[in-house]
Amino acid sequence: MGGMLPTAAMSVLQMGIDAAQQSAAQEQAKAEAKSQAQQIQESQKIASQQRRDELRRALATQRARFGAQGLAAGGGSVDATLSGLQAEADREEADAQQLASSRIDQLSEQLGWQRRRSLLNASASRYRTSLSLVQRSLRSYSLLDGDT
Repeated sequence: MGGMLPTAAMSVLQMGIDAAQQSAAQEQAKAEAKSQAQQIQESQKIASQQRRDELRRALATQRARFGAQGLAAGGGSVDATLSGLQAEADREEADAQQLASSRIDQLSEQLGWQRRRSLLNASASRYRTSLSLVQRSLRSYSLLDGDT
């Protein structure tokens, strides 16, 4: 029974080391996911600004064309064309925002999955360590001797 204490101490030490490593890995994964989400948001912001600039140029170009043709703003087809360009830009913006949101949600789901998998691995590791400890202690103590 005396051999069980050093074995138990080593098992507890190993479990502590495993837990610390898993915690560090989880923190790293969380930091990476946060960084990726920030990159997605930043590129979404840049793309949104580019789309607004393109829309502004397209509207100005179209107004200039209509003006060159002698068509005044406020006419039916002029307004329809300009509002069509605006509506198309709005749809593209909404689609891009939805895509960015989906990508960020996917990162969150992956992080959650990694966390759950890590917890399952930690549990399995603890059970294996505990079982190993029990097996070692049973080998070192003879049940047939009856000595206690």
